Amino acid sequence: MKRITYAAISTMLATLPLAAQAEFADTILSGGKILTADDNFSIVESLAIKDGRILATGDSDAVADLIGDDTSVIELDGKTVVPGLIDNHLHFIRGVWNNQTEVRLSGITSRAAALERIAAHAAQAEPGAWVTTIGGWTLDQFLDDTTPFTLEELDEAAPNNPLYLLQSYSNGYANTKAFDTLNIDSGGSAGLSGRDGLSPFTNAVTWRNKTSSPEAILDYMSVLNGMGLTMVYDVGRPSEGSLDSLEELAATQDLPLRVFHTLRYSARDEASTNDALDLINGEAQPFSNDLQFGLLGLGEHIYVPMLDNPRQTEEWEGGIWEPFSEISYAAARNGWTVHEHVMSQATAIQYLDLIEDISKETPEVSELRWTFAHVNGMQDEDIARAAELGVAFAVHSQARMSVRAMDAPRIGSFARSGALWGLGSDAGIVAPANPFWTLEWAVAGTNVAAQTGWSEDQRVSREEALRAHTAHNAELLFVEDDLGTLEVGKLADLVVLDQDYMTIEPTEISSIKPVLTMTGGEIVYQGAD
Repeated sequence: MKRITYAAISTMLATLPLAAQAEFADTILSGGKILTADDNFSIVESLAIKDGRILATGDSDAVADLIGDDTSVIELDGKTVVPGLIDNHLHFIRGVWNNQTEVRLSGITSRAAALERIAAHAAQAEPGAWVTTIGGWTLDQFLDDTTPFTLEELDEAAPNNPLYLLQSYSNGYANTKAFDTLNIDSGGSAGLSGRDGLSPFTNAVTWRNKTSSPEAILDYMSVLNGMGLTMVYDVGRPSEGSLDSLEELAATQDLPLRVFHTLRYSARDEASTNDALDLINGEAQPFSNDLQFGLLGLGEHIYVPMLDNPRQTEEWEGGIWEPFSEISYAAARNGWTVHEHVMSQATAIQYLDLIEDISKETPEVSELRWTFAHVNGMQDEDIARAAELGVAFAVHSQARMSVRAMDAPRIGSFARSGALWGLGSDAGIVAPANPFWTLEWAVAGTNVAAQTGWSEDQRVSREEALRAHTAHNAELLFVEDDLGTLEVGKLADLVVLDQDYMTIEPTEISSIKPVLTMTGGEIVYQGAD
């Protein structure tokens, strides 16, 4: 374990304002294994917090000198501490809608256990109330049986409630009460397929609460805090719901979860594209955020029809590419950071060509940290070219949900490229939000079916993965001076873990649970020790 000596602590304290030196810490975490995630991946025993920021780090004896009569001391008893985890791509507002009535199937590896959880949740619900699951799971995760759910077993699991299990954007399941409630003929099958098949349920149930109450927002924030998340980037569109309640909440109190968001618009034709350009060209301003909430940039679909997938092989034609290009040029001219959905090599190459052209007119685009999200299809030569252009990468564990090797992004290549890259989930429908599930995927290289998804050279070390979910994401979101690492002067966003991230088996990282989460030095979650 790397220790910082008393002399080093004294040197750090000497750089602080005199008022800070004269005061004791508000809180001290002592006697643990604190992974600072700094450039050297330093590990210290203790950490002191004053006014929400880190006052000192070092060995326990040295930091003990900062204990005053009013200092709260948290004895870590050897537990591991990591910086607050940041998700660079999570559909937060969409997650709020059904959070309070949802049964979560993410992380369950047994089909039988999934049915038991559904039954237990339904037994607690009011008779006649909808029971839902809003994505984050797939049949492939059930290691005992991947057979589709039947109408009979879902009726047995939820005999008194309509049940709707949304698996993805195009697949789901419902029980007889759900079909009857919506006056739809089940045809004897629980299965739902295609957007047309899902839409009656989605419209009536899943999207029913687009005006999120402050209580629902804080409840979902607590759920994410309980996973170790202290900051997320909501990259949703207007269809995902209003941000008004969240904005009002942020104006009246400190949030337990920091939430940045993209500009809400939906450009899909000439009229809506012109409206979007008006916003981008001056009606809205990038980086209109403080450290807990606000508008950051553009994405995830700056022009909706430009929506690719890993199987796309053709370039986009002018009818789609021209308005996408126009919006991209306007974004660069007006200083917007862009976070764009890129899932195929064909789209990546075409977009890199565009960015190269844009950089001739607006060289500053290379400093705006434009980010390719998902990046399933990029190859090493594309990654190297993107790095030269200043493009960053947001890699998401939605790819872990697939058992197809073609859907796995080249994480090791991103890490070796020298480009900025970070880990996220794409949670909201297609993946779980749990960051430890993502960290396991990056380190162990296994997909949702516990199969090795790629070769060892495309996995990353524990240190690289943790920095990608903390320090790198802070940089992607332009808050690296205040967040992302546990260093003196930064905000005290941190998580105390129930198991040691550095020594646990790689395939068991997802079992790690926070016992305490802090945002800005305040405890926002406390679980079982």
